[in-house]
Amino acid sequence: MKKTLIKGGSLVTMDEDLGEFRGDVLIGDDRILEVAASIDPAGVDEVVDASDSVVLPGFVDCHNHLWQAPIRGLAASCWGREYFGVIHPLAGRYRPQDMHDATFGAAAELLLNGVTTVFDFCHATNSPDHARASLSALDSAGIRAVFGFCFRPRPEAGESSFDALDERVEVLRELASERTPDDRVQLGAALNNIDHVTLEEHAKEVRAARDIGLVSTLHSNLPGQVTASHELGLLGPDVLWVHAGPATDAELTLLREEGGTIVSTPQIEAGNMGIVPMIGRAVQHGVPLVFGVDATAAVNGDFLAHLRIGHTLSRLTEALAERAAGRSGVRTPTFPSVDATALLRMATLDSARALGLADRVGSLTPGKQADVLVLRTGPFGTGAGSVADHVVFQASARDIDLVLVAGVPRVRAGALTGVELPGLRTRLDAVRDWVLGRAPGSEWPELTAEDRKRYEEGQGKAVPA
Repeated sequence: MKKTLIKGGSLVTMDEDLGEFRGDVLIGDDRILEVAASIDPAGVDEVVDASDSVVLPGFVDCHNHLWQAPIRGLAASCWGREYFGVIHPLAGRYRPQDMHDATFGAAAELLLNGVTTVFDFCHATNSPDHARASLSALDSAGIRAVFGFCFRPRPEAGESSFDALDERVEVLRELASERTPDDRVQLGAALNNIDHVTLEEHAKEVRAARDIGLVSTLHSNLPGQVTASHELGLLGPDVLWVHAGPATDAELTLLREEGGTIVSTPQIEAGNMGIVPMIGRAVQHGVPLVFGVDATAAVNGDFLAHLRIGHTLSRLTEALAERAAGRSGVRTPTFPSVDATALLRMATLDSARALGLADRVGSLTPGKQADVLVLRTGPFGTGAGSVADHVVFQASARDIDLVLVAGVPRVRAGALTGVELPGLRTRLDAVRDWVLGRAPGSEWPELTAEDRKRYEEGQGKAVPA
């Protein structure tokens, strides 16, 4: 057994019994063996000096579209629904090898930003080969992941490998059967928007994922969708609701009582969708809330920045509500709803719980997998605030020193390990040129103005063949 001792760090364990303190973390192969104030280094293979660092669980990104890595920045200036007409049709242009390279590149970026687990909502699941290529990339990148096999049809991809939902479900079942519960990369279901299918089809999708035993997730952008799912008896802790901005107070109560997690992607929600993130409302109603990066075609994988943006937007919306009620600047049991410790818990343990992985990751608990982030405190230390305050409000991605996934260093001294970056960049450039029709033989017909409008009005609903 290889033993690694992370020594003398400011520990943010996310374990209720352990709390926060200065101490050591002992790792044996892929697991955390001990967390204590001081651990004898005798017999240890490697000692990591963390005396000027914060040690915490790796971040868990509950909603990301990794296939978009080669077209990063293309949607940065999209306003509202423009994103759907600009980006979604491109999902049909990816070949299996393109999916591998895109997924690997996106996973590498997340690791550099301290994300050790991701839910990959893959719109471009155009064939079994596409899915296998994405899974292969996640395996080789070294990140922990739930691959969201998409049920959404992509008629713009040309000849489809799937003619019906049942065929997609059968492939998903086969892929899931090939993995054990201990595998680092698992399967999940990426559902159609409720407004893109009939309620009968929505029920079939949720029940299919549930029958296989998989977590599922869907984008929810229109009113009444939580209620519609509830009336079909579909709510449960195994379904993640992305955005969910129009959810009413009554629907939030349903999610709290019957199960369900809201995934907020604050930078995309505010900056591209023009909606108010659900952070405060979800917390006030007792609904589990977690975070995601979302559309990498618009934003990068700097997870700390997304947390900070979420905090800022939450404070702003709650301040506006307080002023509207004739109060201002007075702390109450309700406002503000989140602080740095709560945000870090949402980004680690709560997220792991939402993905069904809390028994494996999300906290520095002995017996769990060693998914660990070591963050340098820089030349000025942690200052006068709490350690959690430092992580959320003072640190940045440039401070990330060491990232372990299952005990394996995926980032060391702030750099990726085992990744030949120039070659990866060349592959991503080649995918981008193919997808955008710039490479020889990839001259793609542009969508008509009418079809683009239909994509935008349907929030990404596939254009019928």
